[in-house]
Amino acid sequence: MKTYLLIVFIALVSARQAWAQIPVTDVASIANNRIAQAENIAKWVESINNLRTQINQLNQQINIQDDIRKWTGNPTEAGANVILDVLGEEDLARNYGRAKNAVVGLTRSLQSLQNTADGSYRAIGSVDLNGNELQRDPLTFRRYSLLDSKQENTALVTTQTQEREKELQAEIALTLGELKAADTDAEVQKLSGKLTALNGQLAQVEAARRREVDEVALQKIANDSRLEQERQAAAEMEARDAFLSNQRVTDYMKTLKLRRTKQ
Repeated sequence: MKTYLLIVFIALVSARQAWAQIPVTDVASIANNRIAQAENIAKWVESINNLRTQINQLNQQINIQDDIRKWTGNPTEAGANVILDVLGEEDLARNYGRAKNAVVGLTRSLQSLQNTADGSYRAIGSVDLNGNELQRDPLTFRRYSLLDSKQENTALVTTQTQEREKELQAEIALTLGELKAADTDAEVQKLSGKLTALNGQLAQVEAARRREVDEVALQKIANDSRLEQERQAAAEMEARDAFLSNQRVTDYMKTLKLRRTKQ
């Protein structure tokens, strides 16, 4: 009986050891792993959807910019296409009338005496009572000839600038009409730039005319100042000469010896 019990006990122990060597499946762990994998897949799907949304938004922005560019035009090309037919380099650097050196070089000293300003004055004669030509000092009248030459140059500049002013005003009127009829923003920018340049050129023309008028006024001021200076110098010289004359007369009188008459 004891032997039988011992055999049964040994058999149970052996069966327990054999049972411990058989792998046991953890159902809970498998379930958790599957849930984690599902969550990762869901996150990947969400990331892919976000990327698709961003790509769609970028495509929409690109399409919008393309549409805007089609309507407005390329700003770089618009700036390069500002072609001003009436505002070339020669027009922007154009000088009106004669240069100052040319005016001074062509001035004749005694020509001013014969200048009548288109009949506004009488010519100044140079014939004396004996019918002889009076020889005048050219330097005395050169300043007046220079003033007359600058007045003539001012009249020339006025004529030239008036012609140019009419051209610019006509071009401004045409540009304003094109600006009203412009279909795209690029055309508006181009025509606005052209209009600004035309107005700037118009101001430059007006400034050129004012500068010539200022030249005449400055020459008149210089003439008056020089005349006053010469008169002052002449008065001082006249006083000096009068003093020296009196001194000579006094010295001469001292050399005279008066004779006494006998009674």
